[in-house]
Amino acid sequence: MSPPRAFHPTNTKEGGVVPRRLRVNDPAPATLMQAHEVLRTQRPKLADEPAAWITFHRHSAEVYAAVAQVDTDHRYEAQVLAGQEIRRAREIEDRLTSS
Repeated sequence: MSPPRAFHPTNTKEGGVVPRRLRVNDPAPATLMQAHEVLRTQRPKLADEPAAWITFHRHSAEVYAAVAQVDTDHRYEAQVLAGQEIRRAREIEDRLTSS
């Protein structure tokens, strides 16, 4: 997966705010909240193949590790989340190999 792009809301006619599609030239997330929003939009569907989930969790770990370097107020939380995402990917891999 390519590096994540920042989340930018777009106003709708109804006055609500919905996420717009991410663009290639958007900057990578600089805060933990931006990382959450970006990853939320990239999350696979529950019915997707395990390989898609493994890729997503590994990508999420990379995103959180990168955010830990720039969002110093949330460094430790981002590091913990990166570790959790790696563990999730490994758990799926273990289930696939033990079957």
